[in-house]
Amino acid sequence: MQNLHSTSSESQSTDSQSSAKHADDWQDHIAKLADYAAQLKDDYHQQGKLTHQLAIAEWKLSLRSLALITILLGCFASGLVLLWVGFLGIVGFATFDLFSSIWLGITVVISLQILCLIWLWRNAVYLSKKIGFTKTLNSLKQLFKL
Repeated sequence: MQNLHSTSSESQSTDSQSSAKHADDWQDHIAKLADYAAQLKDDYHQQGKLTHQLAIAEWKLSLRSLALITILLGCFASGLVLLWVGFLGIVGFATFDLFSSIWLGITVVISLQILCLIWLWRNAVYLSKKIGFTKTLNSLKQLFKL
């Protein structure tokens, strides 16, 4: 009988040790989770700082690129103007050479310039109508009418 009693007391002591160990395991797991959460918070904070620095650097590079593109487009436009002036000069000179009339040469050159300006104006008007959110605004107006 003592043998039974000692076996049951041993099993109770191992059960209590097991439950204490089990409670310690949960506390260890919770402590590890808290450490992981703190580390994750720090990592996200660091990543946010790096992303902010990257955005600032990209913004500065974009501004530089925009400035360079503006300069290059100005040079390109100047080249086109010079090309157009050269073309008009050649047409004016050829007209004068063929017909020996300075007034006819001037008239042809001015007519070509006016045709070019009309074409540019029409394209500018067409493109200006494409700018904006007219369809979105119309959709919002219809939405609010309901």
